[in-house]
Amino acid sequence: MTKKFRNLIYGALTVTLAAGMLTGCSSSDKPEPTPEEGSSEVVEVDDETNEDGKLFDETLEFSYMGNIWGDHPQDGNAIFDEMMERTNTDIDFQWFPAANYAEKVGVTLASGKLPDMIYGGDIATLVDEAAIIPLDDLLEEHGQNILKAIGEEDLKYMRHAGDGRIYFIPTILDYPPAYSMQIREDWLDNVGIDEVPEDWDEWKAAWKAFKEQDANNDGDPTNDVPFSGDIYSLMPAFGLNVADKFGFMEDEDGNYTLAYELPEFRVFLEEMRELYSEGILDTEFSTRGTFVDNVELEKAFHANIAGSSMTWAANTRTTTDILREIDENAKLIGVKPIKGPGGHQGIPQRKRVSGSAAITVAGEDKAEDIVKFFNYLFSDEGIELMSYGIEGEHHEKIDGKPVLKAPYNDGFEEARQAGLNFTPVPHVFDGDAYTQLTFAGKTEEELEETTKMFYDALLVGEDYFFVPTPLLNTQAFAEKQAVVFPKIEQLLAECVTGSISVDKFFEEYEKLKPVGLQEILDEGKEAWEYIKG
Repeated sequence: MTKKFRNLIYGALTVTLAAGMLTGCSSSDKPEPTPEEGSSEVVEVDDETNEDGKLFDETLEFSYMGNIWGDHPQDGNAIFDEMMERTNTDIDFQWFPAANYAEKVGVTLASGKLPDMIYGGDIATLVDEAAIIPLDDLLEEHGQNILKAIGEEDLKYMRHAGDGRIYFIPTILDYPPAYSMQIREDWLDNVGIDEVPEDWDEWKAAWKAFKEQDANNDGDPTNDVPFSGDIYSLMPAFGLNVADKFGFMEDEDGNYTLAYELPEFRVFLEEMRELYSEGILDTEFSTRGTFVDNVELEKAFHANIAGSSMTWAANTRTTTDILREIDENAKLIGVKPIKGPGGHQGIPQRKRVSGSAAITVAGEDKAEDIVKFFNYLFSDEGIELMSYGIEGEHHEKIDGKPVLKAPYNDGFEEARQAGLNFTPVPHVFDGDAYTQLTFAGKTEEELEETTKMFYDALLVGEDYFFVPTPLLNTQAFAEKQAVVFPKIEQLLAECVTGSISVDKFFEEYEKLKPVGLQEILDEGKEAWEYIKG
């Protein structure tokens, strides 16, 4: 990397999340079962516990600021009480709503009164403001469990693009399934289609039938949305493997670039214009969808107007359950990703590492002990606590393995409300716990129909997973993205809806290069080469 580039780059490698992401590690690569209580091998931490079984002789006190969402409890829970009791820690958790959290972080930085740790802040900004410290040496000396869980391949997704250092402790889930392509099977029946579509022509035929034949049978043929949500999720069918609305990806030569730069994008754009003109695409595609606003997409499904989409696999279960209250035949199923006109198929897999829990300069004097604390959470005992809760209360041991108890095994909502898999705090979510929650405490053979549909949807696209390309917060991206990317989104919407031509889109797109887009592309490419080594 050139000296000039080192000085320019301050961005961190940001691993983006979809709202509501579940975290943990897969049953195919999870730690060995935790030994029975009383075994001297229970905790695999570098630092021995004291004679009382605590991690610290003197109470470690530190403050932790983070954003919180969904079902995660913010007023404390029994699992956190147990976590702090076992380690002799007293953590001052300061939770703020996920909405507008970036503004809260900005205000905190400006105040100069930093907590010891910040979760949910933009790592690039925190590094640039000299607000957080690098963790490499601390992890090497006191975080062996953390490094073991991360794995060598994950490091390139965590290292700072400018100096190659690690600045945050992640949350880990080695469970690739997350999304699925989905279609209303009962709508297919309603329009006389016997088989699930696979290639592009078959999908277009199904979508047209949905539009023309009042597929939801409500007597109003104008409210059916054959494909609902954003159009970014259709890009992989054209060989454009993007996993967010920015559109960064690797080309076939391994270069970091934007989907708009590739020849396949023109084909994609022309197809989207045709689908929109025929009433197949969601008229609200620019504001509703997997990578824009998943809540609004769920509302469309629950209103019985969405015929297909690509979204979280769990949507198959929730939508089917809700719609069956009014139509016993309703059925949303997961299917293989669409095979595009060029034979491409793909669907993004879940990112293995996520989160952004960083130690600030205010916590630097405590940093060694803070890393030791999280190293405990990444031990077998810590993994069990965060994934299964307290033995006897949240789980019981059967044949030496933790098994979640009712009501905590009823699903992810109930588990999270109890403090299990507390995503805003770094930990490893065990894959077997994930499976138990997916199965709602049953064996695969005992699963209710809609739960089995969810499980099937998770795995149906397994042969077509691709690893999402991370977003690189280079200096150019940080400084210019607020101008460049809203304009690209606007041009894309105008082109798809027919307000401007395809040629006009590219003409206007090229005009963005002298005002920041080219810098973003160039710095991103060089940073990616540097990070990959």
